[in-house]
Amino acid sequence: MLLRGMFVNEDGGVRYAWAIVHGHKKAETRTRDMLKRLVGQRVAVIRTRRGKAPEVVGFVTITRKEFVKKEDFAGLFDLHLVPPGSGRDCTRSGKWFYYLEDAQPCDPYPLPADAVRHGRSWCEFVGVMA
Repeated sequence: MLLRGMFVNEDGGVRYAWAIVHGHKKAETRTRDMLKRLVGQRVAVIRTRRGKAPEVVGFVTITRKEFVKKEDFAGLFDLHLVPPGSGRDCTRSGKWFYYLEDAQPCDPYPLPADAVRHGRSWCEFVGVMA
């Protein structure tokens, strides 16, 4: 089965991928509209960390997207969990929010080496959805 997956960086000490697949992080944010092709789909959550191979850690459905202005970003902390002043904080005019539902963790497994990457945000690969 052809799966799509979004890359979630866990460098910097915050376990965003873990928070997503356990249902704590309800919105993934990006400075550009890089996940637009994944809206309405169930996708793999792929944890990336410096010096380690990417791995699938669970699945989530991306239900919708919207652009959130910088002045509203901090007030939505409970959805995105991005600490103020961190490297993932909103520093431009705003960020894209991708709303997440039906989170499901799985035993981590390596992203297949033949995965087709679409930039640094998402990929396609042959696999099994838990």
